[in-house]
Amino acid sequence: MSRMAGWGLAGMIAGAVIALGICVLIGYFFEVSQFEGAYAMAVIFAYIPLGGVVGAVAGAVLAAMSRR
Repeated sequence: MSRMAGWGLAGMIAGAVIALGICVLIGYFFEVSQFEGAYAMAVIFAYIPLGGVVGAVAGAVLAAMSRR
């Protein structure tokens, strides 16, 4: 169980970092409006947590599959 939790935690961190990187690239290349911080708020409170959840699930699934 601790192996799955470790992989899930690593996946959550990796997913959040990847989501942040993608958001920064999208904001830079597509010149997203930064008016009153709306894009930054969406990144911090929606996209990064979503990336973390997806990464945690992917990490836990990979841990479960490698156990066999």
